Amino acid sequence: MEDLRKELHFAMVCTILMDVAVWLLSLIMTKKLEISVPLGLVLGSIGMYSNLLLLRRSIQNAVYHGKTRDIVGYVFRVLIASAVIASGLMSEYVNAVTAVLPFLYPKVIFGILATKPEKAKSDKNGGI
Repeated sequence: MEDLRKELHFAMVCTILMDVAVWLLSLIMTKKLEISVPLGLVLGSIGMYSNLLLLRRSIQNAVYHGKTRDIVGYVFRVLIASAVIASGLMSEYVNAVTAVLPFLYPKVIFGILATKPEKAKSDKNGGI
């Protein structure tokens, strides 16, 4: 489970970097400073990270307790995503696009992790 913790930390660092990149890109494209863009990014990132934490809990339950279905965790993840999307659509202070965008970050982040070359097994086993 230490691997999951490392992946979540990596995902959070990448999320912050991607949020800053999106915000800077929006500043360049619109040439005006709007509070709705960073608020949407922060709200979406919090929602995305909460979803990842709940997914981690579901994985731990499956591994340690043999629970193959975690319907409560799934419902909470859907409710979180729905609340973020609704706040983006209903509030004038939150940009809807930037609120939803962080939910797509894990595809990019874990795609990067999947293509990252693994260390040789001999390195992991102390040269054996």
